Amino acid sequence: MSKHRHQTPLRGTAAVPRPKPGNAEYSDVNYSYAGQTGHIHEVVEIAGRQLAKVGFDDRKIVYYYLEDLELDAKAERGTFHDKER
Repeated sequence: MSKHRHQTPLRGTAAVPRPKPGNAEYSDVNYSYAGQTGHIHEVVEIAGRQLAKVGFDDRKIVYYYLEDLELDAKAERGTFHDKER
């Protein structure tokens, strides 16, 4: 099992996935959420690469490499966990 390290300072940061076309590390699900705004739940570093867990308004969680996210650090922070049900 790979060692990993959690990083939470970006929790709640608005993020828009912009994966490069044809990246075999991404599935159809990743590409279906490309261009939509979600919020980072956490960032994990695995084998020297940062992988972000991104939540969307429909409560779907999708993982993206941090380098493939457009971040809006000025946007209101929060995830669907922070909103009233």
